[in-house]
Amino acid sequence: VSTQSTGLSSWYLFYVSPRPLVNNLETLLITATLNLWPTRYNDKVTYPAVILAAISVAIRPTLVIFWVFLGVHYLIKCPERRYSSIIKAFVIGVPTLVLTILLDSYMYGKFTVVFYNFLHFNLAGSAVYGAHPWHWYLSQGVPAILGTHSIFIAVAFIKQRDYPRQFLGVVIATVLFFSVISHKEFRFVQHLMPIFMIWAGLGLHWISRHIERSSLYAIVMLNSLVNILIAFYIGFFHQRGTISVVHDLSTSVQAGDSVVFLTPCHATPYHSHIHTPGVQLRFLDCSPDLTGLQDYQHEETQFYQDPHSWWEGYSSERRVGEKSSEFVVVFEDKPPHLHELLKTLGYKVDRKYFFAHLLVDDKLSSLLLLYKKTF
Repeated sequence: VSTQSTGLSSWYLFYVSPRPLVNNLETLLITATLNLWPTRYNDKVTYPAVILAAISVAIRPTLVIFWVFLGVHYLIKCPERRYSSIIKAFVIGVPTLVLTILLDSYMYGKFTVVFYNFLHFNLAGSAVYGAHPWHWYLSQGVPAILGTHSIFIAVAFIKQRDYPRQFLGVVIATVLFFSVISHKEFRFVQHLMPIFMIWAGLGLHWISRHIERSSLYAIVMLNSLVNILIAFYIGFFHQRGTISVVHDLSTSVQAGDSVVFLTPCHATPYHSHIHTPGVQLRFLDCSPDLTGLQDYQHEETQFYQDPHSWWEGYSSERRVGEKSSEFVVVFEDKPPHLHELLKTLGYKVDRKYFFAHLLVDDKLSSLLLLYKKTF
């Protein structure tokens, strides 16, 4: 009950539930597998647990760190079941790997090991999407997604002596592994949330046995209220502008119009909102270099380094019909000289949208502007 309470009151789980679908699936698979995982070292590892673990790795290859650590830890602590457990891992793991390679190779039209490509790119090339300091998960990522539940986790580690110590090692190993990767996101450690909520539940359970019931209710209600307020703000206001502008464009653009998004990569939705036929859409491309070019720079970097030159190149290639309109989506004062150029060319601010109070990138601002020009 305590673990359910902490899980249901987590602002982060509420926020991500409709968003990163693959990360939600891996979190659900880990939750189901941990429910089947042996809690005592004399318990055996079941085939359903191994099957779910194999499926989760096939979907998200980086989870191999998670399951290899838990598996090796189990084999060390339970030597009498070592042989049977290894047999189960091979019986399920090898066919899953072979099936994944065959399916990927068929879809790509050539022999492809996505597992290797996935790990290679994330370790060597993910910085193209933004780099973070090595300590980001420790100093910002994990504390942010835990929020108030970090207090309950601290109580569990200080007061409880029966928490699953095997999970502490896998959490440390996972965080250290992802800390090596240059590009970092909250969702990359989302699959650790079931463990975090178990720890938070243990802490809350200890508190419930050492304080009066009325005080316990007050703590639970206060924790829930704080998380509801955070979830409400994050879900309905934070970075809302990039959704609102595309929603408005979906009802205002017509055939022959064009829309250009001069924002950081993937900052706004795209075809998921705008379905009008005959509308030209353009955004800054930040595809990674797959050809091995030296000093490769994707389009977003080129734009922010020299927006005037980028605009000249874009103007020479675009095709806008007579009596058609062009819309430009750009953050206020980012980059500053671009706004002067747009106004000189006859673009006028059509609408302004609030974006965020807390900015996580120097390419963002609190307001998002929609420029419009009719030809």
